[in-house]
Amino acid sequence: MTDKNFYSIQALRALAAVLVMCFHFKSYINQSFEGWGDKLFLNGDIGVDLFFVISGFIIYYITQDDNGGLASAKRFFLKRFCRVFPPYFAITLLVAGNSIESWLQTAKSLLFIPLDITQPAPWFGVAKLFVGWTLNYEFIFYTLFTVCMLFRSRKNIVLFITLILAVAIPALINNTAISPANNYNYPGYLATFTNSLMLEFVVGTFTAWLVINKKITYGKNISYVLMTLSFVLFLFVVLSHCSRIGGLVYIISAFALVFTLANHESLYSFRAPKPVLTTGKISFSLYLVHFRAKSLLKKGFNFTHSVYAGITMFALSVILSYVLAFISYYLLEKKLSSLFRKYLLKKA
Repeated sequence: MTDKNFYSIQALRALAAVLVMCFHFKSYINQSFEGWGDKLFLNGDIGVDLFFVISGFIIYYITQDDNGGLASAKRFFLKRFCRVFPPYFAITLLVAGNSIESWLQTAKSLLFIPLDITQPAPWFGVAKLFVGWTLNYEFIFYTLFTVCMLFRSRKNIVLFITLILAVAIPALINNTAISPANNYNYPGYLATFTNSLMLEFVVGTFTAWLVINKKITYGKNISYVLMTLSFVLFLFVVLSHCSRIGGLVYIISAFALVFTLANHESLYSFRAPKPVLTTGKISFSLYLVHFRAKSLLKKGFNFTHSVYAGITMFALSVILSYVLAFISYYLLEKKLSSLFRKYLLKKA
């Protein structure tokens, strides 16, 4: 199995992207069916937690036997850079604006620096491309893991210890419980690095260690039961509004879902409908462009006099998001990233 045909992870990527998209579009549902957008998707931001756990899983998976020290670390970072950052850079530049202040914000976003550390955690003023604040965490994780790869076969142990200390020490110093809402007013990257959301990447790498090394095995029927229970738990968390982004309940439910589905695939097999796998394939682009699709439609359409205005805007926003995501996937993720990969890896 490789990252490209790990179908359970692909399906979970689709779920994460769609949840975040619906979370941002829920106000449209509320316009037509009062309160139902919140009832269904108020906890749709759990998709971010799911993405972070998946990222940790994938990084463990693709580097499990890569213990080449400095050469491996350099190759890893360049591949991650070429995979993630060109699409993010390109789409961020599309919303850069034309004022000096706007371009300064854009520059900070492209450097993965939180826009305003005085704002509530874990968003810290978000980013110029709204969802880009989560890429700040991804960037810190990739950079840290690059350093950890210098420790060769001990890289995951070093990662685990480093992130535990990075999150725990500030909480101890400030005499507070570990929480994603903690804001120590640390500058730039340090604000992100010490936030407990970083622990979700560790959860992902631990999950991958369990799955790939088959640490927990059981019969197929038990596996079906566990997958069903994990999905029910996840659905309950989404619909019950009992937690918040980065909360323990979010983390546990994301871990359970990733572990049971991926472990089933590792032990047996996994199938998902083609539309789900296709959505998983374009999930990164869908995540990046959906908020922009919403903005474009708000400028171009006005259905305020119709009782179905909200649900119409919801449907159009979803459709446009998919259209833009396919365009982004083929032009930016495949074409542009491929050009970066050929150039940078050749130079390396």
